[in-house]
Amino acid sequence: MTTNGDPLLEVDHVQDRAKWGRDHPVQMIALCPNCHAIKTRGRTGEQLRIILRAEAQARHTAWISLA
Repeated sequence: MTTNGDPLLEVDHVQDRAKWGRDHPVQMIALCPNCHAIKTRGRTGEQLRIILRAEAQARHTAWISLA
């Protein structure tokens, strides 16, 4: 939490840009700093990336359906 009590989130590419991930909303997700570190450098990063990819896709699809 920030000093104002707001959630502390980092926007991240589900598939790392360094590994040719797309710079597109379907590939973006907000993570807390700990989850961001796990996804990027943790032992279980690949498992988390699979979950995040599905979640980002579902949210993007839902958002598009509102337009």
